Amino acid sequence: MSRICFFSGDITRNGGTERVSVMIANELVKDPGYEILILSLVEQKEKPFYEVDDRIKRFALGNRWLTPGPEYLPLIPKLRSFLKQREIDIIIDIDIVLDVLSFPASRGRKTKVISWEHSNLGFELSQGYRRWILKLFTKRTDWIVTLTPGDAKAFCTEMNRQERISAIFNPIERLGQRSDGGDNSSGGEPVRALASFDERENAIVTVARLVPVKGFDLLVRVAEKVLTACPDWKWYLCGEGPERTMLEEFCKCSGLQEQLILCGMVPRVEDYLCRAKLFVLTSRSEGLPMCLLEARSMGVPCVSFDIPTGPADMIEDGVNGYLIDAFDVEEMAGKIKSLISDPARLAEMGKKASEQLEPFGMERVIGQWKKLLGGLLEK
Repeated sequence: MSRICFFSGDITRNGGTERVSVMIANELVKDPGYEILILSLVEQKEKPFYEVDDRIKRFALGNRWLTPGPEYLPLIPKLRSFLKQREIDIIIDIDIVLDVLSFPASRGRKTKVISWEHSNLGFELSQGYRRWILKLFTKRTDWIVTLTPGDAKAFCTEMNRQERISAIFNPIERLGQRSDGGDNSSGGEPVRALASFDERENAIVTVARLVPVKGFDLLVRVAEKVLTACPDWKWYLCGEGPERTMLEEFCKCSGLQEQLILCGMVPRVEDYLCRAKLFVLTSRSEGLPMCLLEARSMGVPCVSFDIPTGPADMIEDGVNGYLIDAFDVEEMAGKIKSLISDPARLAEMGKKASEQLEPFGMERVIGQWKKLLGGLLEK
């Protein structure tokens, strides 16, 4: 049995990185050939936000949160001891910052290190300490996994990493959903029935952490143009974070409290998506946003800024949504209003959105992970 360890800053958090990591770990542990462990720097909550399979053992290196820097140094021998005692074959760093620990801790041991890039190279190079870790450690790990082919190419050209790199999409759990509420085609649990497009609410949905990188300063400018022109529409924002104060103030000043709805952290975003007619993303930077995959799987067309990685891998412009020149608020508002005024076009895009999701299916994605892990284990 091969021992695979997912290494996290804190697996109990509710971010997209933690969600996808738990999804992959939960699938791999179903294979009797793997023993799966999750190691965090610290677990700040008693229970993970995303349900972890009972067969997966969880560990933590410390009992308080540490910011990257000198405080990390004492953790290297602790991690090295953990890798030895647990006889870890492969450690998967779900944040490249952790390469600064796993790379030196694994030297001279059998443990292979995978750097799993959950954002994109451009973002990493824009952050001082992350750029330093990237150039000193990440480029020397045993393998790099990116979320998109474009980002893998960027690593090749900008980091001179010509081999030992793969692009593996984030998976979506539910495919082939039926409007009658039946099981999905990949054999998962039943999902909530999707309303026909005509029966859906006149609603736009955005799902994201309320943080600056998600572009909520741009979103409110778009929302004001759209909602004032379309008073019978609502826009639901699902998520929490420091931008909430700004959003509350905007709603108050604009008089859009009844249309721009701050939902907070919701346990099931599909409860909103299954009855929405449009999904909008205004992020400045993304890896491969799960929210777009979820929207598409629910038959919701998507409108997003065409940022370097992510949206263009999931949105076919003019077919299942629109890609907008990055941060062009006027163009985004115009496209949204044009769709709202053309229900037949909007419904057709919704139909197209739920098609051709096979590349993101769990079966294909987990197959790619197993192939990668098997190749490393043979070396």
